[in-house]
Amino acid sequence: MHYFKRNIGDYHKKAGRLTMTEHGAYTLLLDACYDRERFPTMEEAIDWCWARSQEEIAAVTFVLSKFFDLVDGRYVQARIQDEINAYHAMALKNKEIAEAREEAKRTKRAQEDTKRAPDVHEPAPNQEPLTTNQEPEDQDQKICAATAAPAQVEDPKASHDPDQPKASKGTRLAKEWMLPEVWRTWALENRPELGAAGIDLEADKFRDHWHAATGAKATKADWLATWRNWVRNANAPRNVHAFPPKSAFTNLPQVNAAELRARAAENERLGVRRANF
Repeated sequence: MHYFKRNIGDYHKKAGRLTMTEHGAYTLLLDACYDRERFPTMEEAIDWCWARSQEEIAAVTFVLSKFFDLVDGRYVQARIQDEINAYHAMALKNKEIAEAREEAKRTKRAQEDTKRAPDVHEPAPNQEPLTTNQEPEDQDQKICAATAAPAQVEDPKASHDPDQPKASKGTRLAKEWMLPEVWRTWALENRPELGAAGIDLEADKFRDHWHAATGAKATKADWLATWRNWVRNANAPRNVHAFPPKSAFTNLPQVNAAELRARAAENERLGVRRANF
């Protein structure tokens, strides 16, 4: 999962008193948990944040104790777990929609092929082929053949007449163009690593690029195909430090989000202030 919503007001309400080092540790932990789709042990959390000094290690330890719950040796957070579960549910739903749409297209093509009449090429009955030495039967046919108007031959220069209007080969992108939802769905299904924010960014770049373009290259016959090629060639976001390969989120300990929230409320009542961001 390469994208998650960050509510600035919510974050500062719960974590506004952290030091700069603690803010950095918390941000790196959030990014790592969403990207790996799993929760860390204490040792993994220190490694994920690249903590080296005692101050940095202390910041990671404090953030884990303040904003996470220790369950089966791992520091988990109900909000992260809920959002990752929702992300996978949406991805599965989008996949099912795409498969149903493709199946409908295949069914429609099959029905059209069935209704289409087969082409039949048969010679007319009793028709005999003419030979090169066959002559007209009477003088009248000779006269008709001699006086017949010659076949008109198309002048090759006629197609280059500058006064003739040329057919339009394309159109410019509309000035009020906004990314259609169908186009967005296709981009998310084919480039899920870009995420929703990445697709929105590519749409902005796409619109600005083609509005600023001039000349013949600024017109396209099929803007949907142009958008698909744009998305295929888009660069995926990169991390400064590459994360190790993901493990399946299903390997997480099964934690009841309601139970975690109840535990946090109990700790709050007992005076142990805990946040769940």
